Amino acid sequence: MIKTIELAKIYENQGFCRKALEIYRELAAQGNDSDQVESALERLESMVEDQTCGTGSEHAEKISALLEKWLRLMVLQQRLDNFKKIKSRLV
Repeated sequence: MIKTIELAKIYENQGFCRKALEIYRELAAQGNDSDQVESALERLESMVEDQTCGTGSEHAEKISALLEKWLRLMVLQQRLDNFKKIKSRLV
């Protein structure tokens, strides 16, 4: 996996602060001492220490709920299609 600032930002935005922090640390170790990396390191280390950043489990729960809704809608769509077929045969 290619570890970039953009990937770290994505992880952070999704609530995976530990993964983002790991990437920023690797970038800093490779000599990327940009202000963006340094500020992200400070911000994320503080968030992880204070436990104010999500672990990603909240996102997993949301995804699970959305998947469940999607599956219900798929079943309802199938039922609706079946009723339409039955109705067309009766008319």
